[in-house]
Amino acid sequence: MTKLPYLFPFLFLLILSLPAPATNPAFATGDPNEPIVRQYIESINAKDWNGIPALWIKSQREMLAPFFNGKRNAQRKAGLFNIKQAALVSSRPIPYEYGSQFLPSFIDSLPDPQISYVAVYYQVHREDKYHLNGVNYFFIVTANENGNRRIALTPHVPTDQLISDGYGFGTPDEKSYRERRIKYVRNRDSKRQP
Repeated sequence: MTKLPYLFPFLFLLILSLPAPATNPAFATGDPNEPIVRQYIESINAKDWNGIPALWIKSQREMLAPFFNGKRNAQRKAGLFNIKQAALVSSRPIPYEYGSQFLPSFIDSLPDPQISYVAVYYQVHREDKYHLNGVNYFFIVTANENGNRRIALTPHVPTDQLISDGYGFGTPDEKSYRERRIKYVRNRDSKRQP
């Protein structure tokens, strides 16, 4: 019994020396834009509709404000109002030279544009091609505005191409993301035909 008190510190040190569980290396980050990306996703989750436009560049902020002030948009669960829950899974920087091929040309005129490829978990009211239950993948493009990073654009991009070019996360749900989204494009298009 006298050896038992000495055993506890030894066990404690042994437990501390065990390796901590690692995060999925596919979601390793290092994205310099992660603070603005995280703030944006957390604002969506908190339903801080008045705060979201302030995270965007001026030209986009002026277009977003009426959307968030429109009561009909909230009632119909349009756009970001469709999201019940949002959580940033990961973000990673994408070289601008590569990612710009997926962006409209006006981005080139912005000061110091940078691209983050994000994985964001959503729980939504109803799935559509922009919002799926589970992890969603898209770019968040930022620019420098008065010394601060601001969001300029959040386009969906061809995940299969990013994976094949070595820029994807390579996870199973990312590999199936295009197919999960495309059914909503097909369904919408088939409803339009006479």
